[in-house]
Amino acid sequence: MPVIPEGIAYAYTHETTQATTGYFSCQPPASLTLPQALARLEATPFDDFLRQHCLRQLSRRSPEEIKNLAEELYDRETDSFRRMGLAGLLLECSLLVPELAHCCDSFPEDALQRLTLSSSLIYLRAASRKDFGLMQAWSAHFADNIARHHMLPHWEELELELPYSEEELEVCREGLRARAGMLKREHARMQAEDLPRLERRPAQETYEQAVNALLENDVLAGQEMRHQASLSPIALLRSWKVDLDVDCGRMRHSLRGEATAYGRGLSLAAARASYVMEIVERASSYVSVARTGEHSFEVTNRRRPMPLIHASCAKLRSQGKDFLPLSSLPLETPFEDYVPLYWLEARDPEGKTVLVPAQAVFLFCNLDEQSLFLAGGSTGLASGNTEAEAKLAALTEIVERDAEATTPFGREGCFVLKSRDERLQALLDDYAARGIQIQFQDITTELGVPVYRCFVMSRRGEVAQATGANLCGSRAALAALTEVPWPYPYGEPTGPALGGLPVRWLEDLPDYSLPSAEASCKLLEKTLSAQGRTPLYVDISRKDLDMPVVRALVPGLELTADFDRFSRPSLRLLARYTARWQK
Repeated sequence: MPVIPEGIAYAYTHETTQATTGYFSCQPPASLTLPQALARLEATPFDDFLRQHCLRQLSRRSPEEIKNLAEELYDRETDSFRRMGLAGLLLECSLLVPELAHCCDSFPEDALQRLTLSSSLIYLRAASRKDFGLMQAWSAHFADNIARHHMLPHWEELELELPYSEEELEVCREGLRARAGMLKREHARMQAEDLPRLERRPAQETYEQAVNALLENDVLAGQEMRHQASLSPIALLRSWKVDLDVDCGRMRHSLRGEATAYGRGLSLAAARASYVMEIVERASSYVSVARTGEHSFEVTNRRRPMPLIHASCAKLRSQGKDFLPLSSLPLETPFEDYVPLYWLEARDPEGKTVLVPAQAVFLFCNLDEQSLFLAGGSTGLASGNTEAEAKLAALTEIVERDAEATTPFGREGCFVLKSRDERLQALLDDYAARGIQIQFQDITTELGVPVYRCFVMSRRGEVAQATGANLCGSRAALAALTEVPWPYPYGEPTGPALGGLPVRWLEDLPDYSLPSAEASCKLLEKTLSAQGRTPLYVDISRKDLDMPVVRALVPGLELTADFDRFSRPSLRLLARYTARWQK
């Protein structure tokens, strides 16, 4: 059994906030010197928190210092690295920091391939792919288009090779066309069944139940506060406590700090329910892991036992275990079949058990394993008054992120919104009176669930936008509207809207909702399964809070539209982009 270092206490530290989204890092004690951190990292090479800290520290060193250190680490005579872990760190620095780009020029040409397994992070693995430069260029163009609304010309004008073959793109486009309408047809069939109506619990009751559970278990930190950083007429925030301990493999650490949850809505009760349920889901996804034997570990404080299984895909396959193929996840780079991961049980809609990677389920999941993702996000994580509500919200969020990540921005599909509801139209009129020009884009995909992108453009050309998805189109549009990070009511006026956009009435947007969360969830499950994307669920509900929280995974769907240097634009995104020039 390897020697396990003493535990280390990480601080969950707020770095910055962009568009009401907070970004955090996990900092070791200030007393830990860089040499001490590097020595510890050699004992725990898959500690993402520590590795990111070392990268931050090294990136502040001068290029000359990093260059000299790199030269010391590689022995040309024996063609070997003296400290593989440190060499990998320096190579990561050269990839991530422009000023350090040439500091590892003394390394051999195959250094990327030789050092990939020295790091838990995906940087070296991604950069070693043959098409890394091509995907990097396409990611930059799609980031400009989707995040900044720069129009995309024909690919020949970009002077870029398409990352997929024309045959692959055409097959994908045909598939998109064939799948369109499935949800609408299934909705009509289910609606004819005269399903029982089950009313959702009022927002005030949801808030009271959740806030009491959070208070009883000492999760909340500080008081509820108002903010005006979004278009929501009522927007609240509240801090909560991050508190976890991990004893897993060679890893022993704690993570303590405070995070912030935001709530938005058209009423005070709705905004309150929004933020407390976000705290419930996030507090359930930051997990402690305990050692239950020499080689066995378990996620603690769950309503149901949650043991972890440590195995490679090759080993699971040889044992005849059902597991989620890693190729069905939107990874920045493929994962080696023989490299072990921690797995746990998920279930499909029929109750069949399938193993899924733990790090695809939890947030800030720093276990003794290599990372699958550049940054694991919260897409597909949801709470609810009932398990069906949680599952429905989780699936809807995945559909939303997938639409955002696979639909280019363009004038087609854009519209302005009006409502026959006097209260809602008064809100839209008030935005206009304050010079805030609200616009929408319909980004509904072949899945059929209404998804809308709401956006404003500043006078400086900066885009503020958000997306919303719901089986009920009006709810999807309002969700997108209230999420837009533009100060209201006292923010500055926006720039002008796109001219000549059609008007769509809120009440005329498609509505595929059914009389209960159970029925609506079943509709989504059937539609996804019919398209070869059967969802999987992990019940991550905490025992002490006793409120339903799930993480849903849908094979083949995208999880984020944040394009960076390491992103890989999907085949479906390129298919939609190239479809604009198809006859």
